Amino acid sequence: MSLSQTIRSVFKEISFRTGLYNQLFFSVYPYMYKPNQLMFLTDCIRAVQNVPGCFVEAGCAYGATTVFLNKFMFDEGVMRDYYAIDTFSGFLDEHVQHEITNRGKPARLAAYFAENKKAWFDRSLMLHGVERVTSIESDVTKFDFSAIAPIAFCLLDVDLYKPIEDVLPKIYKAMSPGGVIVVDDCMPSQLWDGALQAYEEFVQRNGLPKEIAAEKLGIVRA
Repeated sequence: MSLSQTIRSVFKEISFRTGLYNQLFFSVYPYMYKPNQLMFLTDCIRAVQNVPGCFVEAGCAYGATTVFLNKFMFDEGVMRDYYAIDTFSGFLDEHVQHEITNRGKPARLAAYFAENKKAWFDRSLMLHGVERVTSIESDVTKFDFSAIAPIAFCLLDVDLYKPIEDVLPKIYKAMSPGGVIVVDDCMPSQLWDGALQAYEEFVQRNGLPKEIAAEKLGIVRA
């Protein structure tokens, strides 16, 4: 055993005995999606294989889903440009304040996903051999999706009402016919249900069917 392995083993045993840093040392499931939800995302990727355009992940946090989907794409021979767009520093204050003031959500929202950096995200992808992803540090509401159009598949996972309300029409406008947008967190009565409100308003306003898959994935078909 190398010195680094020995040191990690010692700290892991301390974590085991004390409960400190359990998520760091013992978490073996890093995804924010259930297995059936990950499978649905792979089904979407298969469904758009003949649709022209790039793939987009708007809101990608620490990169676990980014790595999973790109490894799936590699195995399936799906070679597309893939853009991962995130602030890499958590939510914008005005988006959080809307949730607190207008939607009755707790102030702790402001702390979610703040402990992140684009450089850390890029390193995670590199360590897993994922090379086709272009990471972009930006608030999604400020990003010009027309610059990367057409889009064949988009996973929109920015959690809160205001950014989804703003950006969903922009992404929809940039989609290829036959493309698919998946809006995460479209489930009622939970911390992130602003996503559901924004999704429902969008499909109603545009005369599109409401389609919720795998409990919480709101589907928009171009």
